[in-house]
Amino acid sequence: MAKACWVDEEETPDKELCKALSEGVTLRNKGPQYESQRTLNKRSLVLDEESFEKTFLICAVCRDSFTNPLKPPKLLPCHHSFCLPCIKALFRTEVEYRQSLTPSLRGMPTAVSLHCPTCRGNFITTEENVRTLPTDHRVVQLLDFVKHTERYTVSFCSKHKLQALNFFCEPCIQPVCRDCTVLEHKEQDGHLVMDLSEALEKYTPVLDTAVTDMDNEAAMLEKKQETLDTATKKLEEVRADLLKNIHDTFGRLKQQLAERERELESIAENEVNKEKKKLDEKVELLSSRRKTLLDHSSTLKQAKEESSIEEMFSIHQQYREYRSQPPIKIREIDDGVMTTFSFNARDESIISSRINNFGDIGAKVESTFSYRYPTSRSTYK
Repeated sequence: MAKACWVDEEETPDKELCKALSEGVTLRNKGPQYESQRTLNKRSLVLDEESFEKTFLICAVCRDSFTNPLKPPKLLPCHHSFCLPCIKALFRTEVEYRQSLTPSLRGMPTAVSLHCPTCRGNFITTEENVRTLPTDHRVVQLLDFVKHTERYTVSFCSKHKLQALNFFCEPCIQPVCRDCTVLEHKEQDGHLVMDLSEALEKYTPVLDTAVTDMDNEAAMLEKKQETLDTATKKLEEVRADLLKNIHDTFGRLKQQLAERERELESIAENEVNKEKKKLDEKVELLSSRRKTLLDHSSTLKQAKEESSIEEMFSIHQQYREYRSQPPIKIREIDDGVMTTFSFNARDESIISSRINNFGDIGAKVESTFSYRYPTSRSTYK
């Protein structure tokens, strides 16, 4: 695609402007179909607007357009143009470099040699001379030319260079150029070629209908998308509720398990402590009996040594009375048995199985549409 504009050479007397235009654009006759509208001494000027602006209307240094009033095009002695801020920047850079080599020059008026960024041609200038560089009026004229020239878009054939798509092959439903009608879309091969304007006039109603149908379907798709967006938001709410319900349910189960755990721990502590208390009582009883025996034995020995007959027989009598008492029976020793405890997880496998299968996620279909969408589609011809 390229931007095309009509230029009347009789009304463009500036030879430099015509020369500049001819360097950046392609000139060709449009053909006899335009002769009734144009005279033969006027030609159609077809140009790539982007390439044209890049070549003539943009500063080659900063890539900004000369249409910016703060960036007027200034002409260097080598006849290349750049915007004034870029030329000033080049001058300042060169001045700072020279002053860095010779610090004594700081603050003094300086003339330096500048190099053109395009051709590398050099010239000596001062800051005052940079400010007074002449404006490139060719660029100004080109800006005015682009501003006041009528432009329209031309489609070129992808197969044949610079051939406009002025025709339409009806069987192929394809715009073609003049060369296409001679090479690929011959009438003798069954191709029906008509002028592009006729094709547009013929198919404009069909295209308008297609546009209307596409707009209607686009609006319908937009409504469907809005419904899906609402359904998506609803699903987000459902997801939050699901997770909350799962969390709450398992939280209650965890609380019950924790309470049962604490209950069993308490029972275990009580039972073990009761049995331990019995053993402690037996140990205390054995210790008391042993102490009594040791005391009698020690007293009897002392009485014998002192030949205290009365005391000896008194102690002996006490011992006989002790022996007359029933012996202490401790089953852990006499019978070789003791009480122990274990945790009976008799329902663990059943509970584990039920936990593994506990709960599920149910799904149900709800109506989200309050109207029916049309299902018919237009056939594009």
